Amino acid sequence: MKLMDLSLLIAAGASFVVGLLGYIIARFWIKPIARYNITKRKLNHELTQYLAQMTDTVGPEKKKTHSRGNETGRTARKHALNLVTYYGEDIPYWYRLLLDSRKESPTEALVLLTTLSKIRDPEQIIDRIDSVRKKMGLRNK
Repeated sequence: MKLMDLSLLIAAGASFVVGLLGYIIARFWIKPIARYNITKRKLNHELTQYLAQMTDTVGPEKKKTHSRGNETGRTARKHALNLVTYYGEDIPYWYRLLLDSRKESPTEALVLLTTLSKIRDPEQIIDRIDSVRKKMGLRNK
């Protein structure tokens, strides 16, 4: 009977340790990395919308599109700022090293996005968005 109690105690302790490790990995690795990648996809979506709004319309509709483009640009900058925060504070160090090896830099992307709304030339807008995508390791849709 004592052997059964000891094996039950060992099984309960082992399952507790495994559960604790699972919680730590999920809470401190998986969730922050998932949040970072979801925000990165949102940024790519906003950049695609911004580019479409800035290059599709000409003439009197351009003023309406420009105000929507400013809103889209603000949302893109917000996503980039969130990425910088996640990069600096949330994601694990080993994942940051992986991003550095891929030459992914949310800080440089944010710098490029900060002045995007002041650019009026469509070619420069396209070049700037391509630069941001390159800095973030994003593909064109």
